[in-house]
Amino acid sequence: MAALRDVFGVHNPAPLLTYVDRSGLDKRLAYFITTGRHLVIHGPSKQGKSALRKRAIVDDACLVIQCRTRPTMDQLYAEVLSALGTVVETSRTTADTKEISGSTEAKTKAGLFGVFSGEVKATGSGKTNWQTSSSGQIVGTGPTNIRFVAEALATSKRRLVLEDFHYVPEVEKKTLANDLKALYELHVPVILIGAWEQQQLLPQYNGDLAGRIDEINVRWTDPELRQVIEMGENALNIRFSKTLKDIVVNDASGNVGLLQRISERICISAQIFSTLMGKPKQIRSMSFLDAARKFICQEEAARYRAFGWTVCDGFPNSNDTSKKLYMYLIQICVEANDAELLAGLPLQLIEERVHSMNSSIKPKAIRGALAQIDKLQSEKSIYPVIATYDPVNRVLHLADRELLFYRRHGGPDWPWEGGNEED
Repeated sequence: MAALRDVFGVHNPAPLLTYVDRSGLDKRLAYFITTGRHLVIHGPSKQGKSALRKRAIVDDACLVIQCRTRPTMDQLYAEVLSALGTVVETSRTTADTKEISGSTEAKTKAGLFGVFSGEVKATGSGKTNWQTSSSGQIVGTGPTNIRFVAEALATSKRRLVLEDFHYVPEVEKKTLANDLKALYELHVPVILIGAWEQQQLLPQYNGDLAGRIDEINVRWTDPELRQVIEMGENALNIRFSKTLKDIVVNDASGNVGLLQRISERICISAQIFSTLMGKPKQIRSMSFLDAARKFICQEEAARYRAFGWTVCDGFPNSNDTSKKLYMYLIQICVEANDAELLAGLPLQLIEERVHSMNSSIKPKAIRGALAQIDKLQSEKSIYPVIATYDPVNRVLHLADRELLFYRRHGGPDWPWEGGNEED
């Protein structure tokens, strides 16, 4: 007897009864954990990247740090040390007690760099104790010292996992690429998880990482998505019609998370909440699919509305020209066909389409706006990120494939269409 929650849907932990080990991925990942190399798990959002990692190495053996706040590396390392409970000694005070004859006259003085000392002068008979003290800055500890951070992680015996790494600013990714080489040499491997498409991202920032990173690009084929549905059918003793199954796989556009959500909502509409007894129940009504589509689009409407409308407002200091440019970029992303979005939109194509909309906009401005598109979505609290720009390969990638589903079934209005944001 299985509960629907253990079969379909997006849950934490993920449904166990429809887990598909694609091409022996579990064994490959288990091996990568033992190599001492860093591990990168990447791919579009809601593809099961975190669930995959958890099957290879449990949370108790990890230190999981979220990167959604777009941290600098110093901020990230400070969070690591805080999570480990590491005490960072910033200053140290020493004292020296002396016995002095005669009456005393005391004074203090401040030295350079905040070092304070006490002095005493004997002026008469008698004895007294006088203590001199000094304090100074301790150098070489804290989040700015990668060796100190590495030693803290090694002592904890926990693997550092950086979730949502794609939110880390570009300049900080380059810094981390250099730090990863040092961490590798200090025998402190790191796991990085993020929503991006490009292969071997970090070695592009630092060639010394070649051979020091294992990588898994999490992708789903249509046969693998179909296998998820079939495992769910067996667990619940139901059968989706071939037509319904084909449509659900097509709607998912390679996104297993979306396929799970659609399948769960179909079962809810069909009043199936646990394994049925007797002969398998046939599920063929398109009304169940329509209800699932409507529910999911309503859930996602606010996020895609924010993508279409608030991103076009730009940053607080953006001028009208910049705002129009952001709108052009969102429009190009939204109006590109499925094949283009799944392959990624190259910079040259984007420049051509922006130029067709407004010939006065310069290529430099387009590149500058694309470089800010990830940060802009973050500042507008759009999670997960919908489109992400790869400045190394100069490609705009669709990180959230549910956009294809929403624009197909959600009936959205966009600002360039003259729509009303309140609709």
